Amino acid sequence: MVSILIITHNRLDYFRKCLESVLKTTEKIDKEIILWDNASDDGTKDYILKMSEDYDFIKPVLNETNIGVNAKGKTFEISKGEFIACLDDDVIELPDEWAEKMAEAFKSELELGYLALDVIQNEHTTGAKLSEENYKEKILDNGLILQTGPVGGWCFMVSRRVYNIVGKFRQAKGRIFIGEDGDYVIRCRLKGLYSAILKDVKCFHATGPYYNKNYEKIFESKMKDFNSGNIDAHTVKVKARQIINKVIKTGKRK
Repeated sequence: MVSILIITHNRLDYFRKCLESVLKTTEKIDKEIILWDNASDDGTKDYILKMSEDYDFIKPVLNETNIGVNAKGKTFEISKGEFIACLDDDVIELPDEWAEKMAEAFKSELELGYLALDVIQNEHTTGAKLSEENYKEKILDNGLILQTGPVGGWCFMVSRRVYNIVGKFRQAKGRIFIGEDGDYVIRCRLKGLYSAILKDVKCFHATGPYYNKNYEKIFESKMKDFNSGNIDAHTVKVKARQIINKVIKTGKRK
């Protein structure tokens, strides 16, 4: 079974498109879909309840407060699938058999820790993926092609096996944005697992100011929240790179 997790807050238009695409492209698989609402007031709650009545595999969670990306860790904790996929609610188009192909990659590659879908890029958005020169290709025995390099959390999967090895996603009480995806990628690396993008299996991640009029405001809020602790975002990145380089050279974190 595949667990599919979607977290949302006051983005009903995008959220509806995201869920509709998930339903359309996962008709053939055994699944549960966990929909977590972070105290929306735009009709999202009613929509989630209606969809959970129509589909018995949809599990609604209507949280009374907005706990931000901490909800990601909580949905993982209640998931039951052998493979666990998590989508941003602005991933509004998905390719056929995306979940099956991601699961096949994990079955074929035991050293794979964190896998994201590829993204459609156009003149208005990069989909949050960096340019191609940042990646190296790895062809699996089943013909799937992975791109190792920088990954994001727009639509990613981990296996239950990886989750049991690496542990839970980071949560921070009182925070909305905490860089939990990057944290998990680093922790995968520390366990000897690598992260990748599933090349040419592309979703449409409608990120950026053209598609999201509140993008700049949200981005500024993310950076403000991310920097609100005792350590700034740049320092986090530097320390993470230092840890990874040490692991590469010595195989040890300390």
